[in-house]
Amino acid sequence: MKTLVQSNLAQVSTSILGSRKLANYLIQPLKAGFLGFSTVLMIIFFINLLSLAIGTNEKFGLDVLDLLLAGVGFFLQMTGTLLRSFSR
Repeated sequence: MKTLVQSNLAQVSTSILGSRKLANYLIQPLKAGFLGFSTVLMIIFFINLLSLAIGTNEKFGLDVLDLLLAGVGFFLQMTGTLLRSFSR
């Protein structure tokens, strides 16, 4: 006895759209935020290092306010990328 097998060639998947939305609205803004955080932190680090080398500061170190400023860089980059993805 032969059996008839039907195959559906056109498969509909909503997981691709869900993963695109997740990437556009969560992953890309977080990546941009971490890039903004690290960029601001590196700028602060090199400015502190330069001030130590010049001699204007006697100690080298990062303060909590430096991390807070880098956090502002995270927030601004993340918000900008999130708003850009909403406008598309």
